Amino acid sequence: MTATEIFDVLNANIRKRVRVTFDDGVVQSVEISSVDEEGFLHSGPDGTNPDGFWTRFEGVTLVEPENSN
Repeated sequence: MTATEIFDVLNANIRKRVRVTFDDGVVQSVEISSVDEEGFLHSGPDGTNPDGFWTRFEGVTLVEPENSN
């Protein structure tokens, strides 16, 4: 995914959980807190500390919304 595609998916899913694949191959389900022009603020995979991590778009290869079924 491009940085623009990542931005669009993240921005559409603020306060929701998404599945993020990082550039090192790690996949985590996190809640998105906010998105800026360089990256995004998110929870850890356990959902605690919702503003605990900030990641640059370049550190991500794929973002997928989680099913809300």
